[in-house]
Amino acid sequence: MMNITVNEYIPPAPMGGAEWTELAVFWLLAFTLLALLVLLIRPSAAQPSRAVHAPARATLKHWRCLPEVRLLTLGLPLELAWEIVQYPLYDVWHHSDWSYILYGLAHCTLGDLLILLVIHTLVAAFRRDRAWHRHRPVTSGLAFTLLGVGYTVFSEIYNVRIKETWGYTELMPIVPWV
Repeated sequence: MMNITVNEYIPPAPMGGAEWTELAVFWLLAFTLLALLVLLIRPSAAQPSRAVHAPARATLKHWRCLPEVRLLTLGLPLELAWEIVQYPLYDVWHHSDWSYILYGLAHCTLGDLLILLVIHTLVAAFRRDRAWHRHRPVTSGLAFTLLGVGYTVFSEIYNVRIKETWGYTELMPIVPWV
């Protein structure tokens, strides 16, 4: 890792064609999974029993009861707090102006929410139940957690070691074998 003084400004590298393609594929996958989930799998315990025979648009009145909405409502403040706490451990905190730092916080928080939603969708599709956290909290929760940890390890290795899109400061605790 390079030794750079804190006052030296390094402008962010522009995204290339590969990054834009990766981002487009990721968003397309996320929206496709979410659409399939909403269309094919009903939350068994999240909707009242009288809504089973109701038209689809009548159940949209209860959008706040959808498991995905509740997950994102809980996830947003937690993910934002996590990003704020850990952001000074990344070198971008020390080498960028405030506008880029705020952009990075928003970008990382929304990215974490998207990852959270995609992993929830994968577990829900596997269980064929959008409210899997109510019916199989231990086994599905374990799968949810392992997928999240697995993606996090992959993302950190890929972005820090391979692509070098971000780096750590000396204060970042690092797991030696990862």
